Amino acid sequence: MKTVLITGVSRGIGAALSRAYLARGYQVCGIARVAPLAQPGLHFVTADLTDFDHVKDAVADLHRQVGGQQLDTLFLNAGTFGEPPARAERVDTHQFLDVIRINVAAVKATLDACLNLGWRPRRAVASASVSGKRPRAGMVSYATSKAALNALIKIYQLENPDIEFLPLGLCNVGTDAYSTMTSGVGADLSELHALKQRASTPGYVVTADERARAIIDVLEVAPSLNLTWGEFYEIRELLPRLSEIYNQQRES
Repeated sequence: MKTVLITGVSRGIGAALSRAYLARGYQVCGIARVAPLAQPGLHFVTADLTDFDHVKDAVADLHRQVGGQQLDTLFLNAGTFGEPPARAERVDTHQFLDVIRINVAAVKATLDACLNLGWRPRRAVASASVSGKRPRAGMVSYATSKAALNALIKIYQLENPDIEFLPLGLCNVGTDAYSTMTSGVGADLSELHALKQRASTPGYVVTADERARAIIDVLEVAPSLNLTWGEFYEIRELLPRLSEIYNQQRES
């Protein structure tokens, strides 16, 4: 039985990944501030990931719960958009740092806890965003944090070449973060306003369960995708390649 560890497991993408992996017979370890519904095969510890000392204890607790079983995939999923979009000078610096703490520092704390414990994952997937590559006006906290996340993951890849690190942009998923990003956006933030308008197009925003299944599908054929580990990819760019691989497999 393979084991995965998911941060932010109680809702959104994290909860969807947990459901999908449990349905596939995996053992799931989860960390979140709020406990998810108890399910067979789910090992859970309550922790605030920005309480960095507590993160070490939480990871060690999960490691004990599964008897030190090898960690297949670590999902560095927990994150936040922060406050609704606003011009940079109107964003309180304390709120800005709150986003950095959960989207970047908590990822580092989780990685460090696993590595220092010797619980090295085969693969580590970070919930990244194209905002870290192409920031939009109104997203100073989120875009800055996701740019820093890409750099963080790249450095861990360089220092740990035995682990396959993947900062994966999940695109438009109907989660709390997406709702916050598009709520109350006016024409003064033109790109976000256009994004909000596009969100009404059927299929433009997918459910967390749909995206979780797509993530797992991508990871299952990752060797055939010829990815450069540690580099950022958007999932919507990988899905067409996934279809090509499936077609080739059917034809062979």
